Amino acid sequence: MISRPRLAALALLPCLAVSAGCGHKDRAAKAPSDNVFRIAMTASPTTFDPIMVEDGTTIDMLQQVAEGLVQWTPENKVTGALAKSWDISKDGRTYTFHLRDGVKFQDGNPMTAQDVYFSFKRAFSNKLESPVSLTYLGDIVGSDELFAGKTTELTGVKVIDPMTIAITIKKPKTYWIYTLTYPTGYILSPSEAKLDAPLTDKDLAAGAGTGPFRLTQYTTDQKVTLAANSAYWGGAPKIAGQDRRIVIDAATRHSLYVNGEIDIVDEQKGDLDTDSKTLKDEVKFWPRAATYYVGLNQGTFPAFKDVRVRQALAYATDKQKIRHVVLRDNLDVAEDILPVGIPGADPSFKGIPYDPAKARELLAAAGYPGGKGFPAITISYRESYPDLDKTVDLIRGMWKDNLGIDVQGKRTQWTVLLDLEHKNQLDAYHIRWAADYLDPQDYYTVLLTTHGSENHTGYSNPKFDQLCEQADSMPDGPERVAKYREAARIVADEVPMIPLYYQKDIELVKPYVQNIDDGLMGHLPYKNLTLAK
Repeated sequence: MISRPRLAALALLPCLAVSAGCGHKDRAAKAPSDNVFRIAMTASPTTFDPIMVEDGTTIDMLQQVAEGLVQWTPENKVTGALAKSWDISKDGRTYTFHLRDGVKFQDGNPMTAQDVYFSFKRAFSNKLESPVSLTYLGDIVGSDELFAGKTTELTGVKVIDPMTIAITIKKPKTYWIYTLTYPTGYILSPSEAKLDAPLTDKDLAAGAGTGPFRLTQYTTDQKVTLAANSAYWGGAPKIAGQDRRIVIDAATRHSLYVNGEIDIVDEQKGDLDTDSKTLKDEVKFWPRAATYYVGLNQGTFPAFKDVRVRQALAYATDKQKIRHVVLRDNLDVAEDILPVGIPGADPSFKGIPYDPAKARELLAAAGYPGGKGFPAITISYRESYPDLDKTVDLIRGMWKDNLGIDVQGKRTQWTVLLDLEHKNQLDAYHIRWAADYLDPQDYYTVLLTTHGSENHTGYSNPKFDQLCEQADSMPDGPERVAKYREAARIVADEVPMIPLYYQKDIELVKPYVQNIDDGLMGHLPYKNLTLAK
């Protein structure tokens, strides 16, 4: 794939070279006169089609333009979006949605139940082969058959009348309504979206969505421009639009913020010591339902098939050191893959502790005393994040010093990393899993069961699978939580992945940026955001 250019890098080189001279003078005391919110995206959009998206950077952009039947609130609750209400059948399998009156797509066409049916049917088009639709919508009756091309209709979705639609799922699952918040559940205009072709930036700009903002221009690998949708059903946004520059380099993003050219930026932990003093009122912390981890792929790296090897690597990983050196003691060590804040998480849970002696003992028992004969490991990770560079460097040193094994780090372009992970072609990788919805199923079942759609480590344990299958279909309550906690103990001990730390977004935000709607899922669409004058 073609690598992305680093926007404005040449123009900013003088400033980057003399950080003391221009690195910490906040030049933007006033809001931009055009009332446009200026953002730096850390990567180019990977797609403009909601049924194809797999990364948070692109989702943040798409959620401004399109939406589904339901949405998250800042209080981490699900509420109606395009649906004003819904009823659930006594058996828990059929959800009847009553659509909101007066909603129009940005192309001017009114939204009806037939458009909802079309959008769900399109998500399972075997010509489009969405990589995520079965993950999030696969509980719908008939989804597998339609995706496989065995039928032409989605039997589990029925249009009752122009403003009412019923969706039937295979088994009652209390978390199911949450899955509709993922972009695969966004409703699109049939005038722009097609059953046999991915949605392009031009299609989206023509008005395919119903969201509070409209895509007006995409300059490849440089900028995404959004304008307020004055006809939005929830009322026009408070800002005129969004200017989203694509800036791969973290230092360049930081300089753009300091120079007053953007209004919000991700903060690398290495900048915190200085920024907490010079820009202290602009440093914001946002808790997230997300976990960073190292995945260990048994399919491509045979040594990982031995549980003693995986355990040795976990015992050799000093998470507290990573927290102190890289994260500046601002984030919490991850004992479990499920982050605190999601129902069912246990703050007192303990995973494998740091114990170099135990690590060496296990590696020797696996046939690699002192690391002798152990193949070199490559840990792949996303480019453009210095924190990831530092974390991987620390892990390399820990595994070398404690186990005597050689480890290489490989910075990888984001789209390439996602593609390789999806194809199960990464030996080891440092990445995060951010909640798609606030339920343990999205972590244990999706990530770690044998046939989990996002299981890229080759991990398989029948007992773990059984516990997750049982818990997935149980009503909320202590018994369901107990099943997931039992499953959590199994996977923590068998180490298909090494949880490192729970995410907390740290951003620099200009003082005039107000009313950001935010929750554990991240920043919500900026329809209520204001730029104080």
